[in-house]
Amino acid sequence: MEAKWRRATSRISNWHEGMEEPSAFPLCGRGFSAQLRTSWSNDNPGRRFFGCKNHGSLVHHACRYFSWFDPPMTPRARVVMVGLLKKTKTNEVQRRKERLCWVFILALCVVMIWFSKL
Repeated sequence: MEAKWRRATSRISNWHEGMEEPSAFPLCGRGFSAQLRTSWSNDNPGRRFFGCKNHGSLVHHACRYFSWFDPPMTPRARVVMVGLLKKTKTNEVQRRKERLCWVFILALCVVMIWFSKL
């Protein structure tokens, strides 16, 4: 069965230079424009796909429409992307720990100053 398409007209564009923008969005089985989403799985990191607006929803009954927008990555690109994502996650965790440490130090200083004035 061939998918129906709706031309992209009033969508807010946040595309980066050189990144392909869809000229039309397919319609899901319920007749809604599918949304362009990004996969962050280890098998397809950063790969964009069209999915029903309720794709993955536990509350709404999704029609399970799914279609890849981007072509598959090469195995090397996939390994590099997964490595970069892991490194980014590690850095975010480290920064969160450092901020928490500085908040604790600041709170300790405030308490020490407060007790020194008593």
